[in-house]
Amino acid sequence: VGCGSSASSTGGGDDDGGSGGSGAGMSIESMVGAQGVNITQVAMYQGPERILQQNGQPLASTTPLVAGRDALIRVYYQAAQEQVGAPLTARLEINGQSDLVFETQVGAGSTQEDLASTVNFVVPGDFIGEVFEYRVSLLQDGATDNPGAHHPVEGFEGHVVDGKRNTFRVMLVPFAYNADGSGRVPDLGPEQIEVYRKRLLGLYPVSQVEVAVREPVAWSNTIAPNGQGWQQVGLQLSSIRQQEKPSDDWYYYGIFNPTASIQQFCQGGCLLGVTLLNDQPADVGNEQLRLALGVGFPETGPDTNAHELGHAHGRAHANCGPGLDPGSIDPAFPYPNGGIGVWSWDISEGRLINPAGVSDIMGYCDNQWISDYNYSALLARGVNVNQPDIYLPEVDYDLLTFDGAGHATWQQQVTRRAFRGTGTVEARVDGAEPVLAHAYRYDHLPGGWIYVPRTTGHPGSIEVTVDGETLTALVP
Repeated sequence: VGCGSSASSTGGGDDDGGSGGSGAGMSIESMVGAQGVNITQVAMYQGPERILQQNGQPLASTTPLVAGRDALIRVYYQAAQEQVGAPLTARLEINGQSDLVFETQVGAGSTQEDLASTVNFVVPGDFIGEVFEYRVSLLQDGATDNPGAHHPVEGFEGHVVDGKRNTFRVMLVPFAYNADGSGRVPDLGPEQIEVYRKRLLGLYPVSQVEVAVREPVAWSNTIAPNGQGWQQVGLQLSSIRQQEKPSDDWYYYGIFNPTASIQQFCQGGCLLGVTLLNDQPADVGNEQLRLALGVGFPETGPDTNAHELGHAHGRAHANCGPGLDPGSIDPAFPYPNGGIGVWSWDISEGRLINPAGVSDIMGYCDNQWISDYNYSALLARGVNVNQPDIYLPEVDYDLLTFDGAGHATWQQQVTRRAFRGTGTVEARVDGAEPVLAHAYRYDHLPGGWIYVPRTTGHPGSIEVTVDGETLTALVP
């Protein structure tokens, strides 16, 4: 099993340096650790780099491993000058699995930038379970073993796999845009769906990605580049999810093209996507607000989709790009200019990613990938998403929306599963004692939604306190 000629490198190497395959027909029982060839580091990439060992010592890491997810193993080594060009047999043993073995040649030594300078194994996800136990050897014919050409020297080195096998499920909900009479829908044919699926698989710490497409929803209202009309689409998307009652692990993504091209839509600046920041409770969010919206133009659609679904996972903005609301930026994001911090491997495209000049998908800059910081945070959320549905009683709520100009508007009464956790804003129904309501803010627009528990038969007015300001919504 190997990446073969499909591997490429943004860091200076155009081939993979000989990548791992099955060792059928190869006899290595008589081989020994290659003299003058010493392993210095082993790194594992399911996305951002995870260094397994350095100079013979296993390393702890906050970058998680995910069961069932393909991986690249890079073996760094130093070689004596007289060994350069000599034949070499590389073997990766994984406890409980068949060995990965291939033949290559000794190089002058390994660098991070040059993928061809390391010995590389592509490990299928099925080989990665609850614990990853491995041993790597660089072998030649000979009589005397070199312990430095093995890691570990004997037995296996084990690393706990943080994430269980999991599937990221996305339902694309196309809106047929009739405000201009066109009935236009984005291209969601099989080839384009595969583009969306592969982009999500590369960025998110998951074993698999499932993308489904719902029948289009007719939509006659304007969806403008300045944000006008987006809230109404979001409310409709929420109603669709509520009516269809999918399992909790489905994310509904409303997708539309208000013009024939992105050039038309964005000629004066534009909004590409909107999502409620689903960050309450912090560990899992609200399962019924696993919703996002975005345009479906092919130039930006897959990245917009990945970005907005990040907000639906509770991820705030990385500090990169023009027009970011300072209040929407994640204050804990660790890298300047929204960078990704570490080298990465795109498992869906087979390419090495140099962090220089690359920004996190949760920012507004170009040339995007995922930082180890957000990759880890997405797994922490995903572990809680991929759980059996839990029972929660159905409760009546009044749904209000609020903007950035001091206005609140009653939208509808909804009956839905009760929210987990406590509310975050105070609400008074007809002047009664305050109750705690659940507020969720937009990522790219001012305002958001507030769910107020219904405590009377039919309220006349509801007051909510947001950012120290009291807003009043009349209930018709």
